[in-house]
Amino acid sequence: MSSTLSSILASALLVSGFAEAASLNSGRSSGPYFARDNDSTCAATSNWPGWSKVKYAFIFGDSYTQTGFETTGTQPTPTNPLGNPTYPGYTSSNGPNWVDYLTVEYNASKILTYNLAYGGATMNSTLVAPYEPTVSSIADQVVNEWLPTYASKPSTAPWSSDNTLFAIFDGINDIGNSYYNGVAATTTLNAQIFANFHDLVNKLYNAGARNFAFLNVPPVDRSPGTLVYNADAQAMEKADIAAWSTSLTNMTKTLKKEKPDANFFYVDANALFTEVLDKPSSFPQTALYKNTTGYCVDYENCGIPVNEYFWLNTLHPTYPMHEVLAEGVAKVLKTGPNIC
Repeated sequence: MSSTLSSILASALLVSGFAEAASLNSGRSSGPYFARDNDSTCAATSNWPGWSKVKYAFIFGDSYTQTGFETTGTQPTPTNPLGNPTYPGYTSSNGPNWVDYLTVEYNASKILTYNLAYGGATMNSTLVAPYEPTVSSIADQVVNEWLPTYASKPSTAPWSSDNTLFAIFDGINDIGNSYYNGVAATTTLNAQIFANFHDLVNKLYNAGARNFAFLNVPPVDRSPGTLVYNADAQAMEKADIAAWSTSLTNMTKTLKKEKPDANFFYVDANALFTEVLDKPSSFPQTALYKNTTGYCVDYENCGIPVNEYFWLNTLHPTYPMHEVLAEGVAKVLKTGPNIC
């Protein structure tokens, strides 16, 4: 992957200091799993081995997902399931993120995870420009990194259609860099984005991918970065997030009709985040949160530990929220496909 430590530092996406993670409440939630509101499940095809038999995972996304993995670096192995860099990687959570937790704590088997996510990513940089031109979009991650490196099932990743998960978590930057243009503009833009999204899934499918998990956009309209704006701006972003979720659902249903041998998992990340923001005690991992609206610039002088803030900065949640998300993803995968 083309990311470097310097670029992560420059974009303020690298947050050092994993020491706080030692105080994490590692209790498991007994709350509801979040898939879709109707919690429906579908008959899995023969390509889905069950969550307990998944051996490989390829992940695409932005800073909520990034760990700083380089395709040219150390590859995942049973004793080092995320490859490079050293666990938990360069995350935006001040500790492990949901990919880390899903791989080593909420896994039901030994999973080798290849995390191609890049901080600041949009679906396609030609549709929504990222914060700087060197950012690897989801399209770049699929076309320029995954296809030439892993589609051939090399010895470093000998995956197959029936033992591998492909997960895509995108939209935060697409929305954040465009919602203020208004409904008419974003409606047109979102149609273009999802046409591209559909095409990227087709490319993965044509290379053998059969098991897909899509995460919708969390309520970043409630992040400190948006709360500094007026109520109208917050409402505009919230509306665009809802429109994104609708488009994602519709696209996934269309994909299932086109590809009946594939399995699709829709993870309602928005519902999980909303649950925690409304009531942190809903999950044991986030019960320690004391502040869900702001963040502290200098955590050594804030009065409470960093992991007692929901928000690490203007946009990114701290690691307890990521653990809840990982648990939610794992519950959806364990239950089975939910887009029929």
